[in-house]
Amino acid sequence: MSVDIPAELAPFVERLIAERRFLTESEVLAEGLRLLQSQETLRAAVRQGFAQLDEGKSSAADTVFAQAEESRRQRPLT
Repeated sequence: MSVDIPAELAPFVERLIAERRFLTESEVLAEGLRLLQSQETLRAAVRQGFAQLDEGKSSAADTVFAQAEESRRQRPLT
């Protein structure tokens, strides 16, 4: 697959590589896609949560926060 980086984003990508945050443009793109995937996963979970509330299903706030904290701890730092 070949991807063109938009001109307005090229300096940002170049700076990330120059600062050795990433070694290649492909690594920058992959990280961006991982973040987008994470955002979409969160969006789906929020949608599901609202649907459950609409159905009259709910959980105690302490339970929800504990689950969120556990999920955050399991994610690797990048």
